[in-house]
Amino acid sequence: MNAAQGHGNCRPFFDRPYAKENSPRQTYDLVLPRGASGRLGLVFCIHGGGWAQGDKSEYRDALLQVCQAKGVAAAALNYRFVSNTVGFADMLDDITAALAAIRAQGAACGVDLDRVLLTGISAGGHLSLLYAYARKDAAPIRPVCAVTLCGPADLTYGFYYNADPGAPRIVDAAYYRDVIGKGIRTVIPPDDFTPAKPALADWSPINYVDETAVPTVFGHGEEDAVVPYRTATELDAKLTACRVPHTFISFPQSGHGCEDKAALAAIMRSFFACVDQYLKSE
Repeated sequence: MNAAQGHGNCRPFFDRPYAKENSPRQTYDLVLPRGASGRLGLVFCIHGGGWAQGDKSEYRDALLQVCQAKGVAAAALNYRFVSNTVGFADMLDDITAALAAIRAQGAACGVDLDRVLLTGISAGGHLSLLYAYARKDAAPIRPVCAVTLCGPADLTYGFYYNADPGAPRIVDAAYYRDVIGKGIRTVIPPDDFTPAKPALADWSPINYVDETAVPTVFGHGEEDAVVPYRTATELDAKLTACRVPHTFISFPQSGHGCEDKAALAAIMRSFFACVDQYLKSE
């Protein structure tokens, strides 16, 4: 047990295991408001990195800031990277296991973590949306909102697999074929990705949007050469058609890093508004 001392009004629990295997990749960070009791909302951060790199530590300062500013719990996890033995289903299972362990830790501290806002960037955005839409009914903590940046909502685009070779890109198609193919547990050949389309559709968050989808806030760079901008416009259209409360913030003259400062400020305002509305209103 390594609950740290200090950290103002927050009580931190860092590098806690959430799986029986005690894998170094299967750990979480959690901060709880000191003295909190009863029902409490949770902000849950899922890091990016192309499903094959990244670390929860990049969120530690943000967890403390959200906890101190809003009086809610905040957490982040490390999940297993995609490999020959780990796919997207395993990553979603890691999220479930982490949420269960986090809820148990909260209960031990006298709080009931009963609702969660999932948030992430890029691959973390994909996993956040996929979990919030497809796993919401089986989650140990009930998803009530998702806030993401530049997450791939649809994996069925030919852009990823070399079917659109003229499109601007900064990641080679071979990377997408390898990593996404391992993620969906299906080989994606370089000459024709269409046989993999059904499996790709199964792991595309947009295909789980219906009238029951959680409210969503998302942003995307208009010049993104890693995840095509149209994935965001199509998600916006699907959420609109299903009458799901949502906010789409476009980042003009921005790539995958969503560099536009005004748009970034806008999505941060929307994020904190969601914390107030969905995590503190019950």
